[in-house]
Amino acid sequence: FAKNGVWYYRRIIHGPFLLQMDSVVFSLFGANDFTMRLIVALIGGLFPLAALLFRKRLRASETVALAFFFAANPVLLYYSRFMRNDVMLAAVMVFALGFVVRYFDTRRLRYVFAAVACFTLGFTMKENALLYAACWAGGAVLLYDHRLFLRRVGNEGVGAAIPPRIRNGALRLYERDRSVVNSLLKGVGIALVAALEALAIIVFFYAPRSQGQPGPGLWKSFSNPSMIPKVFTAATTDVANEFIGWQGHTDHAYLPYLDHFLTSLKVGALALCILAVVGFIVDRYSGDRPRDLVSLGFYWGVVSILGYPLVMDIKAGWATVHAIVPLAFPAAVGLALIFRWGWEAYEDHDDVSLAAAAVLLLLVVGSVGTTAYSTSYQHPQDPDNQFVQYAQSSSTDAKPLLHDLQRISRENEGTDVLFYGSKFYSSNEAADDVYPVEAGEGGGGWFARLPLAWYFDTADANIASTTNASDLSGDKPPIVVAPADVSTCTSQDSTAQDIEGYMSGYTRYEFQRFGFNSGCHISTTVIYVQNSSLPSNTTPTA
Repeated sequence: FAKNGVWYYRRIIHGPFLLQMDSVVFSLFGANDFTMRLIVALIGGLFPLAALLFRKRLRASETVALAFFFAANPVLLYYSRFMRNDVMLAAVMVFALGFVVRYFDTRRLRYVFAAVACFTLGFTMKENALLYAACWAGGAVLLYDHRLFLRRVGNEGVGAAIPPRIRNGALRLYERDRSVVNSLLKGVGIALVAALEALAIIVFFYAPRSQGQPGPGLWKSFSNPSMIPKVFTAATTDVANEFIGWQGHTDHAYLPYLDHFLTSLKVGALALCILAVVGFIVDRYSGDRPRDLVSLGFYWGVVSILGYPLVMDIKAGWATVHAIVPLAFPAAVGLALIFRWGWEAYEDHDDVSLAAAAVLLLLVVGSVGTTAYSTSYQHPQDPDNQFVQYAQSSSTDAKPLLHDLQRISRENEGTDVLFYGSKFYSSNEAADDVYPVEAGEGGGGWFARLPLAWYFDTADANIASTTNASDLSGDKPPIVVAPADVSTCTSQDSTAQDIEGYMSGYTRYEFQRFGFNSGCHISTTVIYVQNSSLPSNTTPTA
């Protein structure tokens, strides 16, 4: 997209926000692994600030604890280093909820429009934004039930749980009180402006881009106004029809997915989950009444734990982000409770209670810190890391090789890389520059080359491909790539074994495209590099 300006919505790659933001970052700083993940890291880094929006509904210690969980939870930290939408979606949705809370705390309209912007941006990131709205709606019903239970409505009916301000306003409206009518009209006006704001965001991000290609496109419509209705329809109606069918490819057994989900929670958020239960119970059964925010977080988190295994299409740890974030609210109450217990023990000179509280706090902070360090920094690609997903490369020491491949591609004249084999073959390499690649004229070869295709593309490498082994008998590019011959696939053809005899003067490397070989879904890829192009101190890896 950054190169050719062509895009339209396809739910398999989720919303346009990250793609379009990355195109801006690439134009400013170039395309590489760091800039590719920069937007996710920035939003993930700002996530703890969302805790401040709830400061009127939480104690100071609870607000700090909430920020701590948003900043240091191992799952959030791990996936904030991914080019994925999950952490971003969770962050903007929490900001949206926080701005709504701030509006009710301050009655300042700016928070309404900030909430609408964040909520709508969530829908430009990933389709499960729908689940956030569903969880909040269900949570609102349960919170209303809280009010019914606490008021013991008796003969007053369910209306007794409606806030007096709303009931009085409805009565005054029935009596045609002009001030109420004016307030109602003002509210309608604000709602219309907010709706227009949301619509503008949706259209801007979801409108197709078709630079140099036939069909409607956002920027084309500025010079061709007759195209505007088509662009608007494509960005709204067409996207909505595609969007709401996002969970239609999830036909799988529930329990294995639930087991994987719970295991990921156990590894990355065990302390948080335990504290969430403690915080919910303490908040519910102490004080004058349970706080809406704490109860909502618990209900939202529990439903997410039970619901996400139903709608996931693969087993992936990143889905737990959407349960961990809501559970952080009651967990913050639980963690702050331990802190206050310790502080009171300190003031009362109760050494035993102080020591117990200190040990509990150290256990929580220590478990979070050690897990975060192990999963995100010490063993980020280890197969035993619960957060590692199959599509991640298990080649943990491949960076030097990849940098050499990019350097060679930049320095070489002519064809830089030749892909061999039917798996990597493209009948039209030029067509692979047009979105969507895997459905284009070239076939699926480019898609099968990932993630190597990314590294070659960022180096502007000239690519060719062939299925004929004899094409390598003469002059060859400095880089040749072929699938390895692996024991997991008995029907494999067009492998590196076919061309091994032609690769004299080349150093052989093995690179894992995925975590491991699975049947004929082959991870192991052989990369041949011309010896004269390599640094003198380079040694082959296998």
